[in-house]
Amino acid sequence: MTSYQALFAIGERFDAFVSRGLPAEIAAVQRAQGQLNGEGALSADTRQRLEAVVGRYHLLAAGEMWCPDCQLNLTAMDHLQRLQPRVALAIVSKGRAEHALKERLNLERMQIPLVVILDEGFEPIGRFVEQPQAVISGGEASTPDYRAGRYLESTLDDLLTIIESHEKRSRR
Repeated sequence: MTSYQALFAIGERFDAFVSRGLPAEIAAVQRAQGQLNGEGALSADTRQRLEAVVGRYHLLAAGEMWCPDCQLNLTAMDHLQRLQPRVALAIVSKGRAEHALKERLNLERMQIPLVVILDEGFEPIGRFVEQPQAVISGGEASTPDYRAGRYLESTLDDLLTIIESHEKRSRR
């Protein structure tokens, strides 16, 4: 069984992942990047939470550029790693994840993006699957806004919640 650390090491960096996309897919990523870089894109609370991260974390993502959920959420995760260098992102293909992670994580089917959040020792502390919780709980009504990139901060929120929970447990 391939270790999480080995999978992370062979994973692509975000820019390489994006470069393999079709023009429309790359444009979708660029739109999301523009939104994330816009003034007021992230709340003061989110920025404060990002700055408060003390541990080192690895986001091991399974994704494909053709996937609209990957275009949005992996772009948000790349933004997170750019703002908080204590977090790193590596992306493996859906096929590799099915081979290396599906059974290990006891998944019936592989939804992407699937992101395993790993601590400094490459131990899993949580996961992000497909869409942020705010979209999942919002149901169909949230889909148009989600597709328009209005839930990018929610992706960061989900990841920060997992990281903060781990850091809180580690301090005990």
